[in-house]
Amino acid sequence: MRVFIFYSNTGRTDGKFKDIYHSGRIDVIVHSIIHSFFISNGFRKSVVFDLLLYGPPDPPRRIKITSNLDTPWSKKDIATLLSIALRKFNKRRTPIEAFPGVYVERKEFREVVEEYIKEGKNIYVLDKEGEFIEKVKIENPVFIIGDFLGLPKKEKKWLRDKAKFISLGDIPYFSSQVIAILNWYLDKLGFEKDYWDTGHKFEELKKKLDV
Repeated sequence: MRVFIFYSNTGRTDGKFKDIYHSGRIDVIVHSIIHSFFISNGFRKSVVFDLLLYGPPDPPRRIKITSNLDTPWSKKDIATLLSIALRKFNKRRTPIEAFPGVYVERKEFREVVEEYIKEGKNIYVLDKEGEFIEKVKIENPVFIIGDFLGLPKKEKKWLRDKAKFISLGDIPYFSSQVIAILNWYLDKLGFEKDYWDTGHKFEELKKKLDV
């Protein structure tokens, strides 16, 4: 399983997204989710996107998304799915499966990391000062990626003796680009690279356009 923990410093926790830019940069999250799961005419089978929201009004929120073809989403309405999931949780205040493969609860970042450590996962933190990824042996990975503000200093300090800090080189990439590169690298290693082919959705259009 490929696991991405995404730390959002500003993403709203009530699901009230006026627009995806001014609601705590939900746009950054949406693009990161797209690059986690979607490929051209396909959807990755073995991915977990663990989103930790620390924006207003009532942090934290954890939204855990797993590869599931029954999840009612497409690339164009991921923000809506996140919004509805958060609103469903806020009505109940107990952990829920908001949609197939989409789970919401109140849980701290450190608790989530500890969960994966107890499962025997290896934690890798993406950081510009980390060791270049090609010099590191990647096994049973959980990758921690910060948003446009990065991880808080206190969390980086806490992770020092629990995780390996790695980098993708000296170029600062967008969070979503980091995930795309990680997926490419894991594909190159042959790690959990299976996917569902969704190209059949476009067969009628291809016939119509004679492509």
